[in-house]
Amino acid sequence: MGNMKKKVEGYITVYLSLMLGIMIIVVMTVISAVRHQTVRYRAEMVMDAGLNSIFAEYNRQMLNRYGLLFIDDSYGGTGSVDYTKSHLLRYMNMNFEAGNTYGIGKDLTAMTADNAILDAVSFASDEDGTVMRYQIVRYMKTKTGLSLISDSEFNPLDIESGLGQYDMYSEQRESVEGEIDELINDYNATLAEDEDPVGISNPADAVEKLSLSGAMYYAFGDGANLSVKVADIDAYISHRGYVNGHGLYSEQESPYSLSDKLLFEQYVFDKLGYYGEIKDSSRLDYQIEYMIAGRSGDMENLEEVVEKIFRIRYAVNMAYLYTDAGKQQEAMELALAATSAIGMPELVEPVKQSILLAWGYAESAKDLRILFDGNRLGAVKTSADWNTPITQIVDFKAHLSEYHVPSSPNLAYKDFLYGFVAVKNDKDQNMKLMDIMEMDIRLTPGNAGFKMDNQIYQLSAQANISSRYGYGCSIKRGYSYR
Repeated sequence: MGNMKKKVEGYITVYLSLMLGIMIIVVMTVISAVRHQTVRYRAEMVMDAGLNSIFAEYNRQMLNRYGLLFIDDSYGGTGSVDYTKSHLLRYMNMNFEAGNTYGIGKDLTAMTADNAILDAVSFASDEDGTVMRYQIVRYMKTKTGLSLISDSEFNPLDIESGLGQYDMYSEQRESVEGEIDELINDYNATLAEDEDPVGISNPADAVEKLSLSGAMYYAFGDGANLSVKVADIDAYISHRGYVNGHGLYSEQESPYSLSDKLLFEQYVFDKLGYYGEIKDSSRLDYQIEYMIAGRSGDMENLEEVVEKIFRIRYAVNMAYLYTDAGKQQEAMELALAATSAIGMPELVEPVKQSILLAWGYAESAKDLRILFDGNRLGAVKTSADWNTPITQIVDFKAHLSEYHVPSSPNLAYKDFLYGFVAVKNDKDQNMKLMDIMEMDIRLTPGNAGFKMDNQIYQLSAQANISSRYGYGCSIKRGYSYR
């Protein structure tokens, strides 16, 4: 019996030894699998936390002033995606270190983010500012919704047509003036040597000798308090080379539909200043005018806009004059009076045309004064709205402030600006807006080197993570300000 008992005890010992070894293997395998999954799970969480951290480092001034979110990869210095990558690794390793010990002094995962790659990086300036515009459109849809756009009564002015008609009337003025000179010269060539050459006192001559250089005087007179700010535009993105990134991702819609364009233009007028509505702390006061003209100084930009408005009003006024029989008759009577003394009936019609063209010019000058006195103009001219008597053609500049406001005023200065911005091509709109953003953000503390091509909107990040226990993984994530 004693030997039998010893045999049984020996069997049990062997059995338990075998089972214990198997159990240890199973437990260690489970622990290894759990540790491996824990490493993977923690890596994903820490990667997300790190990306959230770098996307939380958006440029505060861009958000405060323009409502836009971008990572500024210059961080107040020289821009580089490598800086953003180093920030990501630092935040990840800080999170790993914060959770690696559990009070028993044992590091259960011992994880480290070894390196990272940032690719598919989209900068605000990509695709000629399309990435910036994409965020602007999304911002405006969130802020206003599309209902304001669909209900809008705003129709851009037919700018290109108006400017083209001005050129046509200018050529007509030159042609008529040349015809008058030719007829008089031909007549004088037939006179005897002892006869004095003839000439006419054409009321239109006072206007024909003028050019658009007087448009600013017509608008403001001598006492205007206008901005003389200037900017070194060669330092801004539309005049220098810049970094190109990935651009929009394939699933992101192009921000250039008709409703998107209207939202973008509304954003421009919400965020930028212009004559009569100046924004504080701006490099240039007339920012909308800069978007239209692109000159270095406020005065130059405003002058070009004023001249454009003059051209459009001249086309409007001439279109009216050629349909008003009463004013046609007034011009004919004045032409007859001017030519009757020399007995050249062939001069009557060209002189009449020159008077009409000069009359339209004088009325357009008065339209500028009306508009820049803070009033509105009618989209079309009517008899009741005509402000310049034919007798004022010769000295119209002395009567610019003698007017009545049109009976149906519907065009303010801002409406003209809307029209001028609307006809600019999309790339030019984007680039000029980014110029203005660079101008103004550089005025804020710590942003002297601010550039739009350092502003990250979205990226793809891959981090390689290792553990002292021999485990490792690679995590890839795409993040964006959506």
